[in-house]
Amino acid sequence: MEKTTITKEIEILREKLIRMGSIVEKMLHQTIDSIRRRDLKLAQEVIEKDKLVDNYNWGIENQCISILSNHQPVSKDLRIITSTMKIVKDLERIGDYSVDIAKYVSSLLEYSFELPIFDIISLASFVEQMTRETIRAYSKPDLNKLERLSIYYNLVNQKYQETSDELLGEIYKNPILTQQIIQLIMISRYLERIADHVTNIIELIFYIETGERKELHG
Repeated sequence: MEKTTITKEIEILREKLIRMGSIVEKMLHQTIDSIRRRDLKLAQEVIEKDKLVDNYNWGIENQCISILSNHQPVSKDLRIITSTMKIVKDLERIGDYSVDIAKYVSSLLEYSFELPIFDIISLASFVEQMTRETIRAYSKPDLNKLERLSIYYNLVNQKYQETSDELLGEIYKNPILTQQIIQLIMISRYLERIADHVTNIIELIFYIETGERKELHG
């Protein structure tokens, strides 16, 4: 049987969201890599992708509005469309935070100094894995996996607190580097915020699949 028009449009919508998610995932990876490798070029590449993510956001949102207007969807179709409008906002924010981090990295690379970034890289690895697996879960939902992924938020939050405390301690040891250390603290804060938005997406995927609103933030 030929698929209905709304089914086709929703498939296209989901494909666009997955492409947007892949771009955002790559931005986050490049941002983290720019910290690890102290690579200014990578950081600049992330900043240049900001407009692309914004375009996806507007395009997907307009497509959602069009489907709602033309088809008056119900049940799971309605959940997919309304949740997708929220997911794109979370993805846009993840992209924005990746850009913000890349800008801090670009600023930090203007100086020649050694700062403790091991904890930030560890925190970033948690966040990147959480983001990557959540975007995969959108295309192939697994409720058990989604709940396991939500546990990452608590781990990220704990790691963020530890990293912030460690960096604040570095200010007392190296007050001359206060400005740079504050930038690292902001990077860790943005990573924690990314995890928060990823958790929002996990909750929305759960809602799409079950019709239940489940609070997964710890």
